[in-house]
Amino acid sequence: MSWGTSVRLVVTAVAAYLVADWVLTEVKIPLLAPLTALLIVQVSLYQTLRHSLQRILSVTTGVVVAVVVAVPIDFSWWSLGLVIAISLLLGRLFKLGDHMLEVPISAMLILQLGAQTPAGALDRIIETFIGALVGLIGVLLTAPVRVESAEKGLLELASETADLLDSLADDLHLEPGNVHATTWLGRSRRLSERARDTETKLSEAEESARLNPRARIAGGPSPTLRAAVTALEHGSIRLRGLALCMADRTWLQLHDRTGLGSDMWATDVRTRLALTLRCLSGAVRLFAATATAPGPETRVKYGEAAHDLLVEGRGHREALGALLRDDPGHWPLHGELLAHLDRLLDGLAPIQLGVRPGPS
Repeated sequence: MSWGTSVRLVVTAVAAYLVADWVLTEVKIPLLAPLTALLIVQVSLYQTLRHSLQRILSVTTGVVVAVVVAVPIDFSWWSLGLVIAISLLLGRLFKLGDHMLEVPISAMLILQLGAQTPAGALDRIIETFIGALVGLIGVLLTAPVRVESAEKGLLELASETADLLDSLADDLHLEPGNVHATTWLGRSRRLSERARDTETKLSEAEESARLNPRARIAGGPSPTLRAAVTALEHGSIRLRGLALCMADRTWLQLHDRTGLGSDMWATDVRTRLALTLRCLSGAVRLFAATATAPGPETRVKYGEAAHDLLVEGRGHREALGALLRDDPGHWPLHGELLAHLDRLLDGLAPIQLGVRPGPS
């Protein structure tokens, strides 16, 4: 939890208590209001609104159960069990989800505070409404639109993707071995995890803009940012497949140096593949820069540069394909390698980001 969030929680809880103390003069210590404010304040305004409604329903249900059971029946262990059972049943019936346990908790709190009378129960419900209202106002005034974190996550994902592509190209300087293959698979697996984290950051940014008036001023995550994150997420999957294919080629060659796999990592094959990977590395960085560019002119500039690198990469890929057609090696792995490269090249097309480069 950040310091800003901590300060916001403290201020919101104290404000809820002061408002409830001013409105409910007959309640000695209205702690249910700040408790409600603390429980409902979420990262985004949309989450806070949803949790507020569920919280109000949970507390109201718990209060009603406590009053209905406690008025005609004296408190005992079995009446406590009855209150909890009825509360859980109603919580499941109302589909309160994570807030279901708040129904019996609220009911027990009412029993503990001795507010089993209708007037006392009504005060507790009003406390809940005050806490929810103050919490909503606090979030409305302070909830940020988390675009910067999503853009930063995209740039970090692009950087790690490009670093992995460069590393694959570096390892092709000589014939790769078992250590290289194992490293490729481990790094590609971690890249997939990074891609999922970036997707989570973008989803949080999109939710932070929902119903948030600040989004009208600062602007929320753009469709371009969503398209870029999706493209790089898919690219991480394709790159993991490419790493696996390269590892398979390496292991086959190590175990079959005089048979079908003997020419799979010939010098010219490794050189062309490395050149293709270098172009992809540069294109990934420019692709992310295009998506996060501050203006249309800069976006077009980065997009066209990415397009030029992709055109160069396709040239190297075609030359690689010609070499592999003449290689009597393991043709399924040849086809798989070329298919992964084609998907990576296609997935970085800047037209997905609204940039349509002119003819090169």
